[in-house]
Amino acid sequence: MHSAAWQHRHNGIQDRFVKALPARLGTVHVNRRVPHSTSNLRPDIVVVNEDESRVIIVDVTVPFENEPQALLQARETKKAKYAGIAEELRTQGYEATVDALIVGALGSWDQNNEPVLRLCGISQRYAKLMRLLMCSDTIRWSRDIYVEHLTGTRQYAVGA
Repeated sequence: MHSAAWQHRHNGIQDRFVKALPARLGTVHVNRRVPHSTSNLRPDIVVVNEDESRVIIVDVTVPFENEPQALLQARETKKAKYAGIAEELRTQGYEATVDALIVGALGSWDQNNEPVLRLCGISQRYAKLMRLLMCSDTIRWSRDIYVEHLTGTRQYAVGA
């Protein structure tokens, strides 16, 4: 019932992050199989820099913050999911990094996102604004999901 809104919430975070990536970082692949990998998994964001033989895999998730370790557990789950791809790429001579971008469903920002932003070359100045926008968007979508759950009335236009 709410899966479309969950997808919009997720994609809002993903899209803001992708737009912030500097072009010099490499070729960005969104929701595609990882180039040079035999895996059929499709991480949210893959950045490939062939000149530097470097691949960065970032997966976005929006966990519910129902316990203190929820964000950490979500990050570890995402890293474990794509660890095999990173290992496969390393055997081919690539420097491969796997991480996650996590915003809690209630709008909390995971401080462990900061190294991901630095790794991806996002300036501190823009990162500050991006954090606020991602958290605000997440709260808005979570509110819409909650109200729809209670009332049965969709809170956003189809195709939003």
